[in-house]
Amino acid sequence: MAKKQSPDKPILNSEVANRLIDPFEVNYLGVLRGNDPLLLERGGGGSSAWDAYRDLKRDGKVFAGLQKRKLAVIGRPWQVEPVSEGGQADAQTVADMLKRMNFDAACSELMDALIYGWVPAEVVWTLQDGLIVPERLIARRQRRFVYVQDTAEMPPELRLLVQGDMTRGIPLPGRKFLAHRVNPDDDNPYGTGLGLQLYWPVYFKRKGIVSWNKLNDRFGAPTPWGQYPASADKKAQNTLFDALRALSNDGVVMTPEGMDITLLESKLTGSITTQQALVEYMDDWISEVLLGQSPRGASGGALAAASVEREQVRIELSQADSDLLSETLNNTLIRWICEFNGLAPCMVYRVIKADEDLKTASETDVNVASMGFRLSIDGVKAKYGEHWQEAPPPAPSASGAAPANFAEGVPAAGPPQGGHSPLGGQRTTRSGERGGNDLTAADILASQLGDAGDLVLADWMGRIKTMADAAGSPEELRASIEAAWAALPAGQLARLIQLALTAATLAGLYDAQNDSAQG
Repeated sequence: MAKKQSPDKPILNSEVANRLIDPFEVNYLGVLRGNDPLLLERGGGGSSAWDAYRDLKRDGKVFAGLQKRKLAVIGRPWQVEPVSEGGQADAQTVADMLKRMNFDAACSELMDALIYGWVPAEVVWTLQDGLIVPERLIARRQRRFVYVQDTAEMPPELRLLVQGDMTRGIPLPGRKFLAHRVNPDDDNPYGTGLGLQLYWPVYFKRKGIVSWNKLNDRFGAPTPWGQYPASADKKAQNTLFDALRALSNDGVVMTPEGMDITLLESKLTGSITTQQALVEYMDDWISEVLLGQSPRGASGGALAAASVEREQVRIELSQADSDLLSETLNNTLIRWICEFNGLAPCMVYRVIKADEDLKTASETDVNVASMGFRLSIDGVKAKYGEHWQEAPPPAPSASGAAPANFAEGVPAAGPPQGGHSPLGGQRTTRSGERGGNDLTAADILASQLGDAGDLVLADWMGRIKTMADAAGSPEELRASIEAAWAALPAGQLARLIQLALTAATLAGLYDAQNDSAQG
């Protein structure tokens, strides 16, 4: 019998296709280069190449979009929880440390990695109440740091460039510097930022604005044209030139007398909006890169549907930004705090979700309550706020009679009093007015049946509304109603009608008996 061959054991803690043996990457003296093609092309991959992306934040559209991405995360509350059970006290200690430092401001600076690809930061530690706590987290300029990797067994090392060593830099102390990166291509430590996609639209937008301003200036003010005689010397020509320049700072035309100048104008008529269209197109490009928003006028659907789509995309982007930032902080700053002070492992995170529509939530609660469920007071406070309290039970009537079981305002069943029909006394009508003895039994029964039937129909409409909210088209709604038609609680309405008919029969018999007795 052939011996069964055992599978190969996995290679642990080792990279086979590491960058040091990449034939397409040149690492001089172990210094790693970024693989952003634009930085390699425009900045040569040097330390000053990051200034090309830093300049992008001068554009108002880029800055506004970046601020939206940042504030969508920073504006949400953060919380610290232990990794395992039983570390709630340590998690509260870590949370108190973060509250005393510039945590939200530091997170905002680290999120500049969305543009650059990565942001290095320095932790300033201090001693407080016998604990080692972070006092500040300072973001540093990318051009001051490089990554160095000498052997495949060691990860890339962040080093600081100084005047004495502007190639490899000097080593940094442990647990002192961290780096937040996004979109690392081929595990490149520098990451790849959105500046790669934003550089050219900002560049063309600026060129379009310059051309637009020249066009406005050209057609907004005439260009002075002066002629000098052929016998004029240089001094006379300079005098004419100075006079023309006094009329316009943009440009002048000066020719010898008798020379003719003809302007070749475009055949286009009407207003020229080419530059404006170019600038608006680039703004749409920038918004789509930063915020995931579709270009203006190209949503492909109704405005309400487009608004919902933008809201969903915004929530997804914000949650992704928050998760990446939390991953960086949990692997560096939070871990170091716990290790320095002997605390249980903790993690910090933010939950990004859309604000709940309380009106829709209350309608849902009403529909669920009609199915026989009851929302607890804790659930009410958690959803609608701590200021809510449970309403006291209704006080009993002065006569001590029990409330009616059939409909609100119907007197309790009992023997007839005063020679009147049990349905002929005063009652509260549906409009809230007080009725007299002139109301017939049919009038009162019809009002009672309407009041009680409204409760059943409200349940029906609640179920139909739930189907309408879930349906994507009128056809889906129609199919859902047809499928659920048999499940509608028609039995309740049938019992109400049967009760009303029975009560009307008994009232008729009673009135007939009284009439015969009095006759």
